[in-house]
Amino acid sequence: MKSKPAYIVIDTNVLISAGLLPNSKSAQVLAMAVEQFVIAQNDSTWHELETRIARQKFDRYFEKDGRLKHLIQIAQSIKRFESIAKIKVSIDETDNKFIELAIDSQSNIIISGDPDLKSIQVYEGVEILSPSIFFDRYQSSIK
Repeated sequence: MKSKPAYIVIDTNVLISAGLLPNSKSAQVLAMAVEQFVIAQNDSTWHELETRIARQKFDRYFEKDGRLKHLIQIAQSIKRFESIAKIKVSIDETDNKFIELAIDSQSNIIISGDPDLKSIQVYEGVEILSPSIFFDRYQSSIK
């Protein structure tokens, strides 16, 4: 019998940073997360990723098809969930979608570099970890 996969939510800033800087902590964290989890996404989080990564300020970091390649890589490691949960817990209301996704996907972890999200720390059993804390906690489990 196949076991149910563990899902994880990764904030847009971490996913974009991983593509911008392939040798960064965010890139290492994304690689580790993909090895151990399935990345949860919903229409709202995916839309944010697509629109933010397309910003002109990132042009100098990506090669010709770099954005598309990065999005395809991420898309191969995700499961989409329907948006059901509705909460208002973050000071920045646009961050609530990541906590809602964690609830909808039954994820126990959100990886985020966003100060407003990180300040929440834990919400209904969902831990919000910085990339560095996630890396330190999980690097020993993939050796």
